[in-house]
Amino acid sequence: MVNTRILEERLGWRATEDGEAPTPPSRAIGHQPMLQGRVDSATRGRGRRVGPSRLNRKTEAEEAWATIPVILDDPDRLAARGHAPSIARGSAAAAAMDQLRTQILRVIDDKGLRRIGITSPSRGAGRSFVAAGLAASIARLDAMRVMLIDSDLEYPGLADLLDLDAPGPLEAVLSEQVSPEEQLRRVGGDDHGGLALALNSAPVVQAAERMMMPEAILALRAMIDCVAPDVVIHDLPPLLNDPVAPALLSQLDAVLLVADGKRSTAQDVLECERVLEGQVPLLGVVLNKSEDRDPRRTRGRH
Repeated sequence: MVNTRILEERLGWRATEDGEAPTPPSRAIGHQPMLQGRVDSATRGRGRRVGPSRLNRKTEAEEAWATIPVILDDPDRLAARGHAPSIARGSAAAAAMDQLRTQILRVIDDKGLRRIGITSPSRGAGRSFVAAGLAASIARLDAMRVMLIDSDLEYPGLADLLDLDAPGPLEAVLSEQVSPEEQLRRVGGDDHGGLALALNSAPVVQAAERMMMPEAILALRAMIDCVAPDVVIHDLPPLLNDPVAPALLSQLDAVLLVADGKRSTAQDVLECERVLEGQVPLLGVVLNKSEDRDPRRTRGRH
């Protein structure tokens, strides 16, 4: 699922034989992907002094988290009830997601990030599957709170993917018709951890313009802040030829790009980098739905 070798070849790297020095890329990459170990340890996400006011907010968030209605008792049941390949513990997809989780959480901790957007150049790359799989993987950790938001506002589909019922339209939260807590449902964990879902039952009309309004932005932030998750994952619409994703970039700390291993091109990835440049850091690129036919992978095997 996460096939970096093919991605490097498509972006201009030449595959090398064992012991051979790597060949420089044929073109410059605008971003430095954070998931390759290039992290600055000057800012740390832990070990900060917590004052009384923050302690009070933390207590309130924990109480709010405990009151979220629980719809499934285990994150592994998400895939079992859905139409996507299994992301349950022990599956091939779960192993890939756990590996991605390790890298993501390391960077989040080192850089003090929290709000991660998962997008793709175009539809059909599997970004919602990666978003759900990564969220479920994080939720399996003890005392880790993660929130997954269906941020594909004009074409919501996360509830259908997971075969769950959304509590209502996200528009009602953005327009402050209902309290943010009413949109949330919890999967697994206990009163201190697990997965909170913010699903959406209906398209948000003129979503790009909507997310330029201060009240909508504040409502979105209130939905997140009311339970203070450790990680927030936004299942975004495609980055290219869609006005909603660029409108949401200001609400993110970093972006993870999902490329279709059979359809996405190097030019697609470069164009996405151009859109992100100067706005939000690129965590890295996940190559989904790819086939690695490198003979070196099976050398010595019969």
